[in-house]
Amino acid sequence: EYFRIWIVNTFLVLITLGQWSPWAKIRKRQFMLRHTWVADANFEFHARPWPILRGRLIAGTIFVVYWFTGNLNPQYAAWVALCVAIAAPWLIVSALRFNMANTSYRNLRFAFDGTMRDASAALWPLVLVGALTVAFPLKIDTTRMDASTFRVAIPTILLALFYPYMTAAFRLMLLNHTRLGTAKLVCSTRVKTIYGIYFRAGLMGVGLVFALILLVALVIWALTLVAGKETWMYVPWAQYVSMFFTLAPMLLVMALLVSYVQSRVVNATFNLTTIADNVRVFSHLRMAELLKNHIVNTFAMIASCGLLIPWTAIRTARLRVESTSLGLYGDLDDIIADRATAGAAAADAASYFFALDIGI
Repeated sequence: EYFRIWIVNTFLVLITLGQWSPWAKIRKRQFMLRHTWVADANFEFHARPWPILRGRLIAGTIFVVYWFTGNLNPQYAAWVALCVAIAAPWLIVSALRFNMANTSYRNLRFAFDGTMRDASAALWPLVLVGALTVAFPLKIDTTRMDASTFRVAIPTILLALFYPYMTAAFRLMLLNHTRLGTAKLVCSTRVKTIYGIYFRAGLMGVGLVFALILLVALVIWALTLVAGKETWMYVPWAQYVSMFFTLAPMLLVMALLVSYVQSRVVNATFNLTTIADNVRVFSHLRMAELLKNHIVNTFAMIASCGLLIPWTAIRTARLRVESTSLGLYGDLDDIIADRATAGAAAADAASYFFALDIGI
């Protein structure tokens, strides 16, 4: 059922050079939300394509300017990236307002009331990283290794250090400024909890990398015994074996770490989220299930040359939705009725006039 929507959208996006993408996004999101049910009711998506088209045109223009200036002078591209980092709070708040205002459940619209100040508090490290990228442009001279060469790595190091903060702050901003009708969502997770998840993932990564090095060393040692110490690198089958036992475990390690971080961050966020004090959200997304999903989806897309992308999208959506549950303190119909007001039943007209969507 979803394959028909996906194949038509893909064809139209290609022949229109991407101009059909707003309509494609609406059809996809409408399908996904209409098939997501909670307590015998499904979600709806009511967006119109023009705000999405405006956002895509803005994003496309920024990419073209970045690519063009980067070819003229890499330092100019750094200035464009800094400007994008400064504008990011406005772009993200506009996109969140648009998507929430056009999503409904039981005829109640969601809403996002976060401000640029809230988004700036969550994303300020991007501006710092952009400023440092401008201050320390990418100039690597392999013939001379001094302090200026290592300064180039400062923006990357800071981005890695602040990434857990931005992940936590963005999720807290999203959940604490979202409401269903007049029912506010409240998330009480802490930034240090997310840092702990990434720290443990880093320790796991270090251990797995050492294990990977030992595995590759054992494989090479075995190949030298079978194919010869001096000639194994020139034997075709030995090259394929060494490549397989290098790349496959490396990709598996990456998938394992991504699955660990994703599952733990989702659980840490949703398990401390409530809706109007009457509803509590529970998430029991398991790392093993997510890892299996990533592996199966990857093999399916490769084996089908991309034709099973719709199948993988449905599998992923089903896994995430079915790993989430609600604890109700009272009757859901009564809770919804208490939160239904005339002002909350329809989207704010300003959200249509000023809104745009950049793909969030």
